[in-house]
Amino acid sequence: MNPVKAIVAVMALVLVLTACASSTPRTPEPLSTLVPLSTFTPRPEPTETRILEPTATPPPAPTPTPPPTPPPAPTATPVPTAETLPTATPIPPLAPLPERYNSEIPHVFVGSVTINGAPAPNGTEVTVWLEEFNAPLGAGTSSGGDYSVLANQHGAQSFEGRTLIFKVNGQDSGETAIWEKGGATILAVSLN
Repeated sequence: MNPVKAIVAVMALVLVLTACASSTPRTPEPLSTLVPLSTFTPRPEPTETRILEPTATPPPAPTPTPPPTPPPAPTATPVPTAETLPTATPIPPLAPLPERYNSEIPHVFVGSVTINGAPAPNGTEVTVWLEEFNAPLGAGTSSGGDYSVLANQHGAQSFEGRTLIFKVNGQDSGETAIWEKGGATILAVSLN
């Protein structure tokens, strides 16, 4: 080909390419998906297989027989023993209440008495005790839901500062008070 024609052809190609590269947007065409070429997998070469000669199997060794197990030795059967029960701690007998000692002024107690939250019926007994004596220091009966009791001094040894126990109809009410010579206390007692 002539060199001048070749230059003209190249120039014409440049003009065509410039025109194609104008500002008009082009919608790109989707690219085709590439398909991988098949890969070559070499075929393995055959290997030589060796045939092994059979070997003689040795005979099994005899298993030693364990010595016979001796019978278990007899165990002694325990002889039951008598069960000892705990002994109750004896409660010392209550001391008799000494005679009333009139030289000491008693402690007076007054207040309401209730049974299961209701006023106690008339004639309900309220007693005052010291825990070591077999009789109350004083007793009174209720009237209209109220009681009054004189806790008298008994014996020559003063009860000053000792804790008194209150019972209603012979049952412990859980109420306590401290005895004072000539004392006067308002105390509500109850049974639930």
